[in-house]
Amino acid sequence: MHNTIELPRQVRGAEVRAQSFNEEANTIDIVWTTGARVRRYSWSDGPYDEELEVSASAVRLERLNAGAPFLNTHDSWSLENVIGNVVPGTARIENGLGVAKVQLSKREDAAGIVQDIRDGVIRNISVGYRIHRVLKEESDDTQPALFRVTDWEPLEISAVPIPADPGAQIRSDAGTNTVIIERSGASLEGASMADQNTAAEATRGNDTPVAPVVEQRDVAAEQARIDAAVAERVEQAISDEAERVAKITELAARARMPEFGADHVRKRTSLANFRVALLDAIADRDDGETAPRASVGEEHHEKRAALMQSALLHRADPAAPLADGAREYRGFSLMDMAREALEVRGIRTRGMSRNEIAGAALAQRSGYGSTSDFPIILGNVVNTTLRAGYEAAGQTFRPLVREVTVSDFKAVNRAQLGEGPAFDKVNESGEYKRGSLAEGKESYKIATYGKVIAITRQVIVNDDMNAFGRIPQLMGGAAAQLESDLVWAQILGNPTMGDGTALFHANHGNLPTAAAFDIAPLGLARAAMAKQTGLDGKTVLNIRPMYLIVPVALETTAEQKLKSVFYPDTSAGVATNSMKKLEIIVEARLDNGIAKGAATPSNIAGSATAWYLAASPAQIDTVELAYLEGNRGLYIESRQGFEVDGLEVKARLDVGAKTMEHRGLLKNAGA
Repeated sequence: MHNTIELPRQVRGAEVRAQSFNEEANTIDIVWTTGARVRRYSWSDGPYDEELEVSASAVRLERLNAGAPFLNTHDSWSLENVIGNVVPGTARIENGLGVAKVQLSKREDAAGIVQDIRDGVIRNISVGYRIHRVLKEESDDTQPALFRVTDWEPLEISAVPIPADPGAQIRSDAGTNTVIIERSGASLEGASMADQNTAAEATRGNDTPVAPVVEQRDVAAEQARIDAAVAERVEQAISDEAERVAKITELAARARMPEFGADHVRKRTSLANFRVALLDAIADRDDGETAPRASVGEEHHEKRAALMQSALLHRADPAAPLADGAREYRGFSLMDMAREALEVRGIRTRGMSRNEIAGAALAQRSGYGSTSDFPIILGNVVNTTLRAGYEAAGQTFRPLVREVTVSDFKAVNRAQLGEGPAFDKVNESGEYKRGSLAEGKESYKIATYGKVIAITRQVIVNDDMNAFGRIPQLMGGAAAQLESDLVWAQILGNPTMGDGTALFHANHGNLPTAAAFDIAPLGLARAAMAKQTGLDGKTVLNIRPMYLIVPVALETTAEQKLKSVFYPDTSAGVATNSMKKLEIIVEARLDNGIAKGAATPSNIAGSATAWYLAASPAQIDTVELAYLEGNRGLYIESRQGFEVDGLEVKARLDVGAKTMEHRGLLKNAGA
C-alpha cells in the first residue's frame, strides 16, 4: 500500500571540481549528488535514513538542464545571490554521480565568491531538491526506517561554506509538495489480503481506485502562515530598497556627485558600503588640496557659470536660446569670459597678459580648489554642440533596424530563431510530442570609434569660436554618418550570412530577376517575400514588406507610382491600396556607394537602378544595431589636457551592425 505526505524542499552536500575551471568560458564542473545515505528526522516518524537513487529513471533533470540557478547558500530571495547557472544540457548521471557544468557570473558584486570557487577555497556544493516518490523499508526497533527516494527533482545548486546538515531542511521554498510513500514487499507481508488487493488496484489505475491514506495536517493554515511571512518579507524588502535608493541619491547630491550615486544605485550597493565608497571618491577628488574649501557662494558661482555657458552657446549658434540673466555676457569674447571666470573666483587679473589669463583660466583643477569654472563652461558648450550635430544628422535607416545593447566587445552570437514547431494531432489518451525551435546563427561584435577636440590657450587668445560651434557640430554629424555607413553597408555590401551564402542570393529567394522599378515587378517582389519559408524549408512565413527603399535617382518614380492621386481609365500599372501603404525610404548611399573608411574596409559600389523591400523589424529580424550597454549613441567626456595646454573633449561611439535575417529583405538590381 502507499500513502502521501507533504514535504518541503531538501538539500544535500556535494563538491566543486576546482581543477576543472575553464578560464575562457568561465565555467566549472561540479558533482551535485552522490546519493549517499543520510540521517534525517521527521516529527511523525522520528529519525530515518534517506537514500537517493541516482539513475536516469529516478532523477528529473529538466530544471537543471533548463539553466537552473547557481546560488549563494540557497538564498533565492534576491537576484544578487544568483552567482551563476547550470549550463543548459550539461546536467547528467555518470557512474552513479550527478554531474553538471556551471557558468559563473561576471558581476562585480559576485567576483569575490567566484574567485574563491576558481581558487578552490570554496569547494562545497549543496543541492536543493524536491521528492516525489519514496520506497519505505521498515526495520526493527534498533534501526531507523530507510526511505529510498525513487523519484526526485533537483531545483537549484548552491555554493556553501559548510555542506548542509543532512537533517536540515531549507525553508526558503515557501511551499511543500506531495510525496507518495510506497512500502516495500517485506512490509506488505503483515498486511491483510484486502489491503494488498486495494494497493494492487490503485497501482493498476482501476476505474474506481481506493483513495490513498493522507496524513492529516492543516495544510491551508500552514500555507496561510507562509504566505503572510513571504508578503511581510517582500514588503520589507521593497521598503528597504526605496530607503536605500533615496538615501544614496541624497548623499550623492549633497556631495555634488549625482552620477556616482546613480551608478551605485544600479549596482545595488548597500547603504553602508556606499558611504565608504563616497568618502573614498571625495578624498580622491580633493587629493592635493592643502586647505579646507569654503563652500559659501558656491551656488552663486554655479549659476554664473550656467549663464556664461548660455551666452557662449548663443554666440556659437544665434538660434540657441539665451537664458534669462545671460544678456550681460552676450557681447563677451572668449578672453572676456576667461577673465570673468577668474574674477568670480577671487583671482585678480589686473596686470596679467592675455596669454597669462588664458593659461590661468585653463589651469589644472585641484579637487574643488579650482582656478576657475572656465574649463567646465567650455566643455559643456562643446558637448552641447557635438550632440546637437549628432542628433540633427538625417539617419534614414532607423525604421529598418532593431536596437540592442551588449555588455562587452566580445563576439556576439545571435541565435536565428525559426518558426514555431508545428502542432501534432493528439489522439485519445495519446502523448504530446515535444517541439523545438529551428535555429541558425549570426555573429558580429561592436567596435569603438572616436575623435578628440583640443581647446588650447591659442583658441582663447584668438577668440576662435569655430572650436565651440562649427567644428564640434561637424564632428557630431560625422558620428551619425558613421552609424549610417555601418547599417547601409550591411545592405549595400551584400555580406555573407551565417549559412555561407550572400545576403541577397537566388538561393535565399530574395534576388528576383532584375527589372526597372514598376508596379508589376513590385508585385512579384511582394509575392516572393510572402512565400519565404522558415528554417525548416516548409513553414510559409507570409512576410509583408513595410518599406520600399530606393536611391535618390528613383525617388520621383517611386512617389509617382505609389503616391499619385491620378487614376487612369485602365487598372494596369496602377498601385493597389496595399502597395500605397509602403513607406518610401530614400538613401543617397544607394546611388553613390560607401567610401572606404572606419565603417568599411573597402569601397562599396552603389547603383542608381537597384531597389529594395524590407519588412518591419517587429515582424522579423532584419538589421541589428548594437551599442555598448550604458553608452547608447554619442558618448562625450572631457579632461584637462596633458599633450595639449588646455582642455580635451573626447567623443566616441561603441557600436556595431549586422544583418540577422535574409527573409525580411529583398533586392531587385533594376534596369
